[in-house]
Amino acid sequence: MFKISAFSFDMYRTIFDTRDFHEQAVKEILIREKSTSVNPNEFHTRWDKLYDEVHAEMAPVKFLREREVAVESLKRLFKEFGINGDAEVGVSIWLDKYEKGDLYPEVEEVLNKLSENFPIIIISNVDNDDLGFSIVKNKKLPLKAILTSESYQSYKPHRRMFQEAVSILKCKPEEILHVGDSQSADVVGARRAGFQAAWLNRRGDKLKPGIPKPDFVIADLRELLNIIDSL
Repeated sequence: MFKISAFSFDMYRTIFDTRDFHEQAVKEILIREKSTSVNPNEFHTRWDKLYDEVHAEMAPVKFLREREVAVESLKRLFKEFGINGDAEVGVSIWLDKYEKGDLYPEVEEVLNKLSENFPIIIISNVDNDDLGFSIVKNKKLPLKAILTSESYQSYKPHRRMFQEAVSILKCKPEEILHVGDSQSADVVGARRAGFQAAWLNRRGDKLKPGIPKPDFVIADLRELLNIIDSL
């Protein structure tokens, strides 16, 4: 294991709490489309899978903003469930909820403490006009930069944003610890870029087959302070 000289963080579900906004939106969408006989849990789970499929399908061909990925995946989902729905309205129902989101309780404490000795950056698959992104920007966290997928026309786990982070943080890739909740975007992305990886597993999930083992598994960002103290 290499020394740690800098940190990069994912945003959603890592430092910004999206709560159950997606689940709430699914229920509201089904009510709006008069499709309450549809199981909301099945609808939600399938939407997540279609979202990932659209990402994977379009990434080599054409960059889409996160909102566009959400709309396209919901269109496909409506078709699968036989719903004649308005995907644009449905996605707005979901994303508008982020205005009520906020940082996890420990975020400011942990980032302020880490910033005393380490430069910090955010690497996020997010649109530049996203409501949650606006909230994070206005928090005045001790960050060197926030790298967004829209600005770099690239999604994690692609290396592009990670490579830019190396330039900004001015250290070797293997000396950067990337922290995130997504096994595919964050753990895989960090590993491909040569970063160390800390998987933030707040829900106690199991590592999926094919995902490289992270250097650290934490349930709360405060555990990063313990990791630093133990080095």
